[in-house]
Amino acid sequence: MDQASGKLTEAGSLVDRLVVRLRDAILAGEYPPGHHIRIKPLADKYGVSMIPVREALARLLASRLVRVEANRGYFVAGKPSAAEFAQFVQFREMFELSAVALGFDNATKGDIAALRRLNRQMARIANRTKPDTKVKWGRLNGEFHLVLVGLAHNEFITEQYRTLSFDHMHFQLARAAEIEFTSLPLLVEQHNGLIAALEEQNKPLFQERLRQHINNLNLPV
Repeated sequence: MDQASGKLTEAGSLVDRLVVRLRDAILAGEYPPGHHIRIKPLADKYGVSMIPVREALARLLASRLVRVEANRGYFVAGKPSAAEFAQFVQFREMFELSAVALGFDNATKGDIAALRRLNRQMARIANRTKPDTKVKWGRLNGEFHLVLVGLAHNEFITEQYRTLSFDHMHFQLARAAEIEFTSLPLLVEQHNGLIAALEEQNKPLFQERLRQHINNLNLPV
């Protein structure tokens, strides 16, 4: 984004770029739960028409970052419960383990190199305490797991992963429900374990490590 003008300048479709910007703003707390998201001011802020803003907000409904009210418009979603978060983790585990099981044997040296590159980037920010660290982490983590899901070579599975925005939902729900995460440096180590199992072509070990990785949090009792 052009920092001076606020206009979107990154690569990708206009709607894709708006989805990322709005998602990151919500995750960073710029728009708190219950905030009324007005389309015209957003369109003016980013220098676009109202149509792509509407499309971006419609896509964010799938990740439960926003909600819509008839005749009133879009609002930032409220805080989910720990029970809802637990259900989300259960669904993510089912989806991701199934997708990776389907494509495990398709992994190439290029895929492994991509995973290592993303994990190095996560390692560099793992100990930071800046407010936007989890937002940046969530984006990189989403790319990491998208590589894993993409091993299935199934466009429908990949598109569903993007639409559901698993990793952004993961951090949004955790922040809202005050769920305690395992430290980010430990997650980096777990990513290295996943990469090693993939490189060794040890599918049972990989699946067990991925299951533990997805469930790496402490839910409030």
